[in-house]
Amino acid sequence: MTRHRAPRRASLALSSGLLGVSTLISRVSTLALVVLLTRGAGVDAVGYYGLATLSASLVAIGLSFGMPTYLTRQVPAGLVQPSHVTRIHALRFAVLGTVAAVAYPVMAAVAPTDVSLGFFLFFAASMLDQWNETAWVRVRGTASAWKESVVNGCSSILLASVCAADLWLFDGLTFLDAARYCVMVAMLRSLAATVWSAAGRREPGGVPERLHLAKHLRQGFPYLVSDLLGLLYFRGDVLILSSFVAATQVGQYVSATGLINPAVQVASAMSVGALAYAAPRVFTGGEGGSEPTTIYRFFLQAGLAAAGVICVGLPLGVSILFGAEGGPILQLALILSLFLTARFANFGLSAILLAGGGASKRVLVLLASIAASVALNLVLVGRFGAMGSAWSAVVTEFVVAGALLWASRVRQLATPVALTMTGVVLAGGVMVASVSLFGLQTACLVVGACYLIWGIALLARQRRTARVLTYTGEAA
Repeated sequence: MTRHRAPRRASLALSSGLLGVSTLISRVSTLALVVLLTRGAGVDAVGYYGLATLSASLVAIGLSFGMPTYLTRQVPAGLVQPSHVTRIHALRFAVLGTVAAVAYPVMAAVAPTDVSLGFFLFFAASMLDQWNETAWVRVRGTASAWKESVVNGCSSILLASVCAADLWLFDGLTFLDAARYCVMVAMLRSLAATVWSAAGRREPGGVPERLHLAKHLRQGFPYLVSDLLGLLYFRGDVLILSSFVAATQVGQYVSATGLINPAVQVASAMSVGALAYAAPRVFTGGEGGSEPTTIYRFFLQAGLAAAGVICVGLPLGVSILFGAEGGPILQLALILSLFLTARFANFGLSAILLAGGGASKRVLVLLASIAASVALNLVLVGRFGAMGSAWSAVVTEFVVAGALLWASRVRQLATPVALTMTGVVLAGGVMVASVSLFGLQTACLVVGACYLIWGIALLARQRRTARVLTYTGEAA
């Protein structure tokens, strides 16, 4: 495969960290939209909004052919020309546009008359956001990686601000008005993604190579399978839980995961940036052996910070959102904080695996993860209900970590991964003891403090090691 000169690479903090920040802003803005839509149009409107965006995500993933993740690895490594990305991006627009045209009459016939247009506009806006992924691969991992975070973050704030102004200054936010605002902001975001991501990029010298679309689709197929299996892995626990327990426990579990999932989405976005950061190293050498350890440590520290902040804020947040009914939700969310720490670390391992060309191996990892999740849920949910499902999520991450470590075959990660999982076990022990001795709310503060102290200790050790290496180098 021909390699082309890749643009200058950005730091890991820029490539990965800023994507996490912009994703956090987007999740908060989405929550604000849901709250504003509830106040303006009612709970039913929020339900239709959720169905529209979920439908768009499922369709877009199925029609992505794995291109966003595939190109995120190939473009920073210089294996795909910018002009090819532009053509693939245009072809994706044609495909998604055709699907949207077919979907409109279907939605008009199926959805209630008073919401059908708004439902389609929300669907179209979500499709546009999914389409942007193949535009941003042109800057991911480069010194211009900040553009994606700025555009996504600012447009999310703009959408929430416009909806808030409509609710409080005009006649109240309606379902159709909110859908129109979403489409307009999505169009603006898509225009910025298409134009700004291409700014400053130059085609390598000589005659551009022919776009072998079939070859790219074939190479992207493992990424598509991974995306689909990942969706099943993330949603399968709720399906199994609903088969064993009453709706009340299902609702409590979904509410608890709703408190944790924004951080998981941040980790997922960060892994995309880490993939763009790490991919060129496979071909250009450089730091070599320290690279996987740097990426893994970065994700672990981010996970500890996220879990610590969430745990400390859980008692107040659950009290405000769920009131007197929040006790079981608080306990489930506290257990899932263990899962969150491990999930961040595993997203780092996944980025390392994909950067090394292990897309097919990640399919096997996901199959093992799904099998472990299903088996653990079947064993524990019937006896312990929602608590069993929460602990299953935690234990499954141990299986995921082992499978990813086996698939990546990076020996220097064995000790960090083992220490991380040992730390998660110890944190679980502290959690159980704290709940028994001090009660649930105090336990949240104790466990949160443990996460933060753990993260600070890792950071201090990292800086001390860097100073020692610097001093040794100067002395030599």
